[in-house]
Amino acid sequence: MIDNRTSKVFRGIAILMVIASHFAGGMYEESFNEALRQWISTWGVYGVDIFFLLSGYGLVKSYQKNGIDKRFVLKRFLNSYVPYILIVCFFALIDRSIDSPRALINLIIGYDYWFMCVLFAFYIMFMVFYRIGKVKEVLISVGVIAFTYMLRAKGFSPFWELSNGAFLIGIYAATLEEKFGEKAREFIIKTNLAFMGFALMIICAFWHVFSETFASHMTASMMFTVMTLGLCVQFKAGGIILPTLGRYSLYIYLLHSRIFWKFVAYKDEWSYLKGAVIAGLIVLFVSVAIGFSMELWIGRISGRSEKIS
Repeated sequence: MIDNRTSKVFRGIAILMVIASHFAGGMYEESFNEALRQWISTWGVYGVDIFFLLSGYGLVKSYQKNGIDKRFVLKRFLNSYVPYILIVCFFALIDRSIDSPRALINLIIGYDYWFMCVLFAFYIMFMVFYRIGKVKEVLISVGVIAFTYMLRAKGFSPFWELSNGAFLIGIYAATLEEKFGEKAREFIIKTNLAFMGFALMIICAFWHVFSETFASHMTASMMFTVMTLGLCVQFKAGGIILPTLGRYSLYIYLLHSRIFWKFVAYKDEWSYLKGAVIAGLIVLFVSVAIGFSMELWIGRISGRSEKIS
């Protein structure tokens, strides 16, 4: 249902939403219209929804091809954890921030980059439960729900939990596609799932405005995910810029905030709209360049590992 190019395009959209959200949140109130600035600063959660949707979908599709073998584990390790650990360790050495055992543990598990921490937890759960085989969808659902409840019970910030349902939606979308094939795609198109998701998201958004409950916010997030799934299935995306940003979205995510605040620390004007836009373009260029270089290096390591195995 969702081809590789469409996935990259939507990942590109997602990372732009995350950058816009973080940069808007770091701007001065007088940068531009305050209501607009605050609205843009909420986009990050929905960008993460897209990432988790496509991650859940992609994991299942990969599992359906080859199962959970050494190559499956190695691919996730090289494509996700290695770039994370190299970039974060680089910044940690510059900032001299590894000053305690707890700081080292936080770095290893991705605690200070909450998206990575949650993603790593989902990857581990997926690889464990899908190795079991039987009732794997039930097990991963229980695991994600239990993990989300634990985060909630321990008082983590809501953004640690809001997008977790999107991961399950991605898993079930790929599972239903395997069972029903083209009929699943036709159902999504004929029912206009994208519009239905959008309509329900608006209703839940108003519910959240008036109730300010966590349940309303999470439901709105999941309805956005349903809308995104409908759009991914219904439209075949193309172009160059968005697929490129999507391909290197992990690097952009890891680098964008650190680079932005380096700009702000150097000169206060970067916290205004014009400076933030320029900083954003520089971040995208630098991150893609670093991502391209690291992928070449990681690709060589992966190739050698496959030859050895």
